[in-house]
Amino acid sequence: MDLSRRSGRSTVLNLGYLSLSAALILSGCASPAPPQSPSLKLPQPVRDLSASRVGNTVELRFTPPANSTDKLALRGPTPSGQLCRQLPHQPCLPVGPRTSVPTPNPNDLHELATFTDTLPPTLTQGPPQLLTYRIEFFSPANRSAGPSNQAFTASGPTPSPVENLHAEGSRLGIILQWAPSPGEVILRRENLAPPAHPTAHTQPTEWLQTNDSNTSQASTLDTATLPDTPYSYVAQRRTTLHLSTHAIELRSPLSTPITYTLQRTYPPPAPAGLTAAGYFSGTPSTFAVDLIWQPITETGLITPLAGYNLYREQLSAAGEPTSPRTQLNSSPIPQPAFHDAAANPTSAYRYSVTAIDAKGNQSSAATVILQPSTP
Repeated sequence: MDLSRRSGRSTVLNLGYLSLSAALILSGCASPAPPQSPSLKLPQPVRDLSASRVGNTVELRFTPPANSTDKLALRGPTPSGQLCRQLPHQPCLPVGPRTSVPTPNPNDLHELATFTDTLPPTLTQGPPQLLTYRIEFFSPANRSAGPSNQAFTASGPTPSPVENLHAEGSRLGIILQWAPSPGEVILRRENLAPPAHPTAHTQPTEWLQTNDSNTSQASTLDTATLPDTPYSYVAQRRTTLHLSTHAIELRSPLSTPITYTLQRTYPPPAPAGLTAAGYFSGTPSTFAVDLIWQPITETGLITPLAGYNLYREQLSAAGEPTSPRTQLNSSPIPQPAFHDAAANPTSAYRYSVTAIDAKGNQSSAATVILQPSTP
């Protein structure tokens, strides 16, 4: 009897223990997670700030922050940015007031914002010094996650502007010239009548290198232009300084723009190496003259070559013409050779050959004199 009672009490105790354990487990599953701190909405620091010096201004480009340091899209008021400029061993001083920059379009990851800093006269004169820029963005509560990366340029004078830029045409392209001055010159060409579907070779705007690093060469030939097409050109001089461990490029202001249209009015170059050989052949014997010359290289010509024209004029014993110059071909000769079967072996002749292009522009002549021949 005592054992039965003892066994029953043990069963009740075990069931109670299991009930308490289940309650504790269920209670633990329903407990709330630890509270998270609210977002400070700090704009992410800029990481792509760049600076370029042109004349007395510095243009700064960067991607405005679109997210907070919590990787959440920025909402509410647009964050304000503060730009600062720093000389060596000095604090970074604010440049102008804080400026609000629109949040970038999430569909355009290459959208950049631009600030232009006009340097005071104290920074456009004297020996060059390293200029360091940073930008810092603030939340609506005036808090920041820190400044951007550093962007570098230099103080002091920039190269002198390019003066007297002008253009003239040639059979190979547009020749651009300017007043000599130290420093490398670069040119920006703009097609004022671009094709509807531009290719890599017909970009509307393109910078051209001239390799003009000395004063003796103040011209360049632009061979990439199309005839009968208007172009606009501006020039800029640039130089590179080495300050500390940084290579700093400085550019002059842009020159006064000019426009030019290359016309198809420039003749090809004159042929060279014209030779004439008279000979007799066959039975009965007949006389003929073979003429050959060096072919014209068409590479770079703005108008394709159509061929050659060959002329003959009879000479007296004193070397004076006794008849008008006669063209021997009725259409341009495609190859640099001609067979004249109508020449008289007892006469002296002056032969001349010219190159002619598809627009009818004719070069100057190469000549050769053939003396009378005997069998």
